[in-house]
Amino acid sequence: MVGQEFRDALRSGKNVFGTMLTSTSPKMFDVTLSLNLDYVFFCDEHVAYDPETLSWMCRAYKAAGITPIVRILEPNAYLATKALDAGAGAILVPYIEKVEDVYDLVGAVKYRPLKGEKLRRILSGKEKPTAELEAYLKNHNKNHTLLLNIESPAGVANMEEFFKIQSVDGPGVDGIVLGPHDLSTSYDMPEKYLSPEFLDLSCGIIKKARACGVAAGGHNGSRGTLDLQLAWAKAGANILMHTSDMFLFADKMQDDLNKLREAKGEKTNNIRSTESI
Repeated sequence: MVGQEFRDALRSGKNVFGTMLTSTSPKMFDVTLSLNLDYVFFCDEHVAYDPETLSWMCRAYKAAGITPIVRILEPNAYLATKALDAGAGAILVPYIEKVEDVYDLVGAVKYRPLKGEKLRRILSGKEKPTAELEAYLKNHNKNHTLLLNIESPAGVANMEEFFKIQSVDGPGVDGIVLGPHDLSTSYDMPEKYLSPEFLDLSCGIIKKARACGVAAGGHNGSRGTLDLQLAWAKAGANILMHTSDMFLFADKMQDDLNKLREAKGEKTNNIRSTESI
């Protein structure tokens, strides 16, 4: 599911399933294809990918029918277009709070290659594109998807304003993804992901977005997150972005090694890394 098909799936409320990949091993490509994913998520905010390698991975997965979602470093229009040029099918923007930033990002993702004053005038409604230009922009950007990370009270407060921003081809914003680490911290309950308070908050955000007709989900970049994903799924999330190769490896390896330790009469290891992405 790539390009316009992926974007339209989000807009129509279909469920899309994927995971985050940190490994750049070519062997990971073969294994991942067998999982029947709709997308893979590359976090260029927190993971040290080589730019050329990341570009090859984006293009390989896209050629295999899997949308590569790339999270850029910050809300920056030029970083968004750079990721698209590298092969990203969808852009995920971290810690978005300001409506003006979303306008800039909609411009970058949905109006390429327009920039500068002409783009600002079109986005603000002061200028209307000609029929020829509008048709060109629709076709040129039909395969681009824009997702926003909601991670703070300001982001939550401005969500509905984000959703009102239009492009030449429908909604400017195609979906939101919760960042629970930052979200829980900014609401003064750091990493209390399964507390009633955080579940009410995060599930409420998902329900609000879905009620507005916007795709929603969340990604928890830490270990042991299935219960949180299930809670979000029950709340109506249709972007199911479950954990990562690194943390699934750690969870499974620790469980298996503990069973082997028990079989040999040795003490199990119950120390779990608290590192998150």
